[in-house]
Amino acid sequence: MDLCNDAKKKKLDVDQSEVKIETIEMHTGGEPLRIVARGYPRVLGATVLEKRRYCRENLDHLRKILMFEPRGHYDMFGAVLVEPDVKEAHIGVIFMHNEGYSTMCGHAVIALGRYAIDHSIVKGVSPETQVNIQCPCGLVRVFVQYNDKTQKTGRVRFESVPAFAFATQLDIQTEKYGS
Repeated sequence: MDLCNDAKKKKLDVDQSEVKIETIEMHTGGEPLRIVARGYPRVLGATVLEKRRYCRENLDHLRKILMFEPRGHYDMFGAVLVEPDVKEAHIGVIFMHNEGYSTMCGHAVIALGRYAIDHSIVKGVSPETQVNIQCPCGLVRVFVQYNDKTQKTGRVRFESVPAFAFATQLDIQTEKYGS
């Protein structure tokens, strides 16, 4: 697949030979995360969900360039940092992967928590620093261990958006297993 020619078919006013996107590669337990550091076009929209829609409708050729071979691979996952629209959030994020865009990614928020401190987006404070990330699913609170003396980040945990059970105590009939 020729991604540059695919992008030109969309009649973009961007010369693909001049696009230079810089990324930072991280991983969480072996799961990759490609964070776009510089060079991504401005993502328009008032909310993170509008920005995700804008990426899908106007910048998808860049997702393909970043996620597909030869620069990426089948399991590549990406993050574009955007301005959040939730007051408590330090950063907003648009997640991308080989099939499109997602609303949440646990391994990505773990990596982004460390990234935010390691790159001085959020000031690290011992023993643990909270980093608030606005994801398309909502505000995710990430807690990163931080050592003031060594100025190093450590273990990470997070609290995702609230979940609920739609229904409980139901019997379900299945053809193979019964109820």
